[in-house]
Amino acid sequence: MYDVIVIGAGVGGLSCAAQLASLRKKVLIVEKIHHIGGTSHIFTRKKEGTYFFPMGPLSFSHPEFVNLMLKDMGIKSTIDFKRSHFQLITPEIDIIYSKQWEDFQKDLKDRFPQNAEGIEKLFGILKEIIAAIKQIQDWHPEFTLLSDMKLGRKEIPEQYAKKLKIVEKYSEIPSKIVLDKYLANPTLKKLLGSQGTYEPVMNMIHLAFMWNLMSIEGIWYPSIGIHGINDELSESIRRMNGDILLNSSVEEILVEDQKAFGVLLSNGKTYKAPWIVSNADYKTTFLELIKPENVPVDHLQKVQNSAYTGSEICVYLSADKNNVDLSKLRADHLFYRHNMRFPSQNDKNIFDTKEIEICQWSKKEPHSAPEGKISLILRANMNFNTFSEWRTGIKKRKEGYDEYKRQLGYQLIKVVDNIIPGLLNSHDILDIATPLTYLDWGKRYKGSIAGWSRDLEKLEDFDKKILIKTPIDHLLVVGIYSFIEPFLGGYPVSMYSGKLAAEFIDRYWD
Repeated sequence: MYDVIVIGAGVGGLSCAAQLASLRKKVLIVEKIHHIGGTSHIFTRKKEGTYFFPMGPLSFSHPEFVNLMLKDMGIKSTIDFKRSHFQLITPEIDIIYSKQWEDFQKDLKDRFPQNAEGIEKLFGILKEIIAAIKQIQDWHPEFTLLSDMKLGRKEIPEQYAKKLKIVEKYSEIPSKIVLDKYLANPTLKKLLGSQGTYEPVMNMIHLAFMWNLMSIEGIWYPSIGIHGINDELSESIRRMNGDILLNSSVEEILVEDQKAFGVLLSNGKTYKAPWIVSNADYKTTFLELIKPENVPVDHLQKVQNSAYTGSEICVYLSADKNNVDLSKLRADHLFYRHNMRFPSQNDKNIFDTKEIEICQWSKKEPHSAPEGKISLILRANMNFNTFSEWRTGIKKRKEGYDEYKRQLGYQLIKVVDNIIPGLLNSHDILDIATPLTYLDWGKRYKGSIAGWSRDLEKLEDFDKKILIKTPIDHLLVVGIYSFIEPFLGGYPVSMYSGKLAAEFIDRYWD
């Protein structure tokens, strides 16, 4: 008999299970596919040697907090981190925007002197918000489960009252309004409003979270790789007598009288436990794993009507180090847009007007490519509907799918060749992930990759930022989709959600 069943071995599920095991709970993880880690895993490909690539996240923020959480989860070793930097190149600008906050502000003032006063005022507002949201998980009732969740709120200590007012004020203000008020230059507004080339759509609180991660806390890469952290967590779980069941798909979360009590697997087996934790994404959990009659109607409608972030195409490739010119890449991650005009159906190459992420993967992981070779990862947003007609079943595709995605991969590389001369004629495509890959292998609803939409207009009001506790008793949800605002960044907030869920179960164990 298990105390807790965890659905999914992504970082949220692994963290929850490891924390529970450290609290002396007997845990079973049921994982649909053949490996742990979800999209935080790696895969290998052979082409004149062996390459390995990440399936999902390339770096994350808050490394010190991650190390502290890992200690609580039974990980004894301390992990070292190296900071990653980010660059944007468009026809209008070439800038590294992951600099320290004060240096970044000075750089912007030098580049946009006519906007210097507005930059000063905007950074002042962001500084005020960032100071207010620091350690927000320790006191704000919408970002923690450490309060009395039967009431849903707790008394805010007096020292946090001013911070709460700031958070509540700027949660209601779209960033576009503030950016339009203080800045005149469109390029500058897009950079500060999206960390790229898109119009700002998020509120000021989310914008402050984003810049806090990028320029103040920083984005970092662990010495053992992100997949290495997952391995440490799984070893900790097994060491403390937890079980991990791979290649085991959950067909249904069993619910009776609004209380979860077990899971039914696709092979017909049933496992029961006092608590169920789902590391499947929120929509998959409520729209696919639970019978509709077991979910409150209003909650079901909110889940159905709220949007996720979109999907992407990701091209993994190699090239001969001596045949490509990487001189324009001044950071680990370059976001590149070849043409700033609005996309058109008549575009010969759809990537001409898309923002493309270029990661020098072999620079981050020197042993990921054979000697004399480099490995690159190219990513661009891609609508799920572009690929949905190619899917005939789980991991099944229509004839011609491989050729279609290779044509898209070639178009993507053709655009990137403008910034990395020589790439077009010297590359080898080793693999391509599409929205269907993220759906079938990443288990993400419609291939979504980064949580709930940042667009205020596309979200229903869930009355809280944290969705770990659900309307179904003894069912919790963990992972990036358990927070409306992933305030720590994707990987750390997923880990944090697992920790919170475990502590909640321990507190309310009956």
